[in-house]
Amino acid sequence: MMTHLLVLTIDTDPDGLSGPVVNRAAISWESLNRSNDLLLKLEKFGAEIGLQIPITWFIRADGQLRKIWGKSGQLLEEFNGLWKIARVRGDELSWHPHLYRCQQDVVELISDPNEASDEIERLWYELSDYDFKVGSFRNGEGWHHPKTYKTVERLGFEIDSTAIPGRRAIPPHPMDWLGAPNCPYFPMSADLRKPGEARPLLEIPMNTWQIKAPYDKSPQLRCMNPAVHEELFNTSLLTWGALIRQLEEGIHVWVLVLHPDDALGNSTNDSLYARSTETVCQNLMRLYLLASETGDRVEFVTISEAGKRWRKYAGALS
Repeated sequence: MMTHLLVLTIDTDPDGLSGPVVNRAAISWESLNRSNDLLLKLEKFGAEIGLQIPITWFIRADGQLRKIWGKSGQLLEEFNGLWKIARVRGDELSWHPHLYRCQQDVVELISDPNEASDEIERLWYELSDYDFKVGSFRNGEGWHHPKTYKTVERLGFEIDSTAIPGRRAIPPHPMDWLGAPNCPYFPMSADLRKPGEARPLLEIPMNTWQIKAPYDKSPQLRCMNPAVHEELFNTSLLTWGALIRQLEEGIHVWVLVLHPDDALGNSTNDSLYARSTETVCQNLMRLYLLASETGDRVEFVTISEAGKRWRKYAGALS
């Protein structure tokens, strides 16, 4: 029996952070304010296929927010109403810090693993004042080091979703996931890109596939993002369809990721992102229908539920 678990995740980054160039100084969350539109569209889409469409929200809570507003949990407070709605609809709230060093107007990535690990611990201690008991973690800008991974593991997290298989940043940026599996795995202690023995912290990567934006000379490896224009998504979907038809029976997890401004932003001239909740749902529908052609069972689940199901299946095989 083949089961496809589709996991829709949203990184609550500020508008304009992601793009051809990362704008670490971005501090506007206007798109997140319009999240109700996406929730309503997802409810309609779910009703059409007879399934719930839960979201795993990776919420920004870090030193940059502390620097600006005096508290790392600013988004937890400011969007408390949204998080209440999310819990009621069965969503999952997870943690997504961006480890930055903020000095005056300069925002730099903390890439030293020792300093980064200390920052993760300090932030988690600060967040203990909030009702924010989570089990999933995603590091900002898609990087990890064996030391930061062990820190997250020691703090009690059960799932990490930071890996972007096949992607490597231009040094000195520390992101390097060349050769990492495009599926859940337990990373080796010495090399997080390689599967190893079972450990408390399971890696569930953001799945990647080839997609060609109009400004690309050739297809580029990108995360599976349902907010891209439909024609671009459809082209990648054809290749993905051929891939999943070759998979063996079992549980297969597919983690999609978008940012609020990918689907809810005001810009209408982006050649990669449609900035449309309708497009998000249309792309999810096509993904669901294609998975249904090859899988005996297709579900939308939170990342914790996917991890629970995958662990149970993997344990039965060992």
